[in-house]
Amino acid sequence: MEVRLRTTRTLKVTEFELSPDKKEQLAQLYDDPRYIALLDALEMACISLETAHLNTGVGNPEEILGGHALAKSAWLVFTYVQKLVSNAYHTRTSDEAESPPPSLEDLIQGVETYGSYEGT
Repeated sequence: MEVRLRTTRTLKVTEFELSPDKKEQLAQLYDDPRYIALLDALEMACISLETAHLNTGVGNPEEILGGHALAKSAWLVFTYVQKLVSNAYHTRTSDEAESPPPSLEDLIQGVETYGSYEGT
């Protein structure tokens, strides 16, 4: 699978829920050391935008406001990704948590005789 740089929207407006497969993939990121590297890269991008904002000249109120909005949105995306991965990890269904299928003995014990339905 080739991963391409996304510079425009690829999802439909109505696609705001992740599929169970994608949620599981996000949950797997939680314990992956590469996730920490990704978080560090995202945080560095946020800090870079924030630093550029702080270095804006005080005589440019429009640039200050725009820089603030841009830096704030970057931090919001950064925390959104972290919450998405954490939520996927903590809410995923585990195969161990599911009950095992009933055994043949359990099925046999649960079957009532034909006469018991008629009250005889």
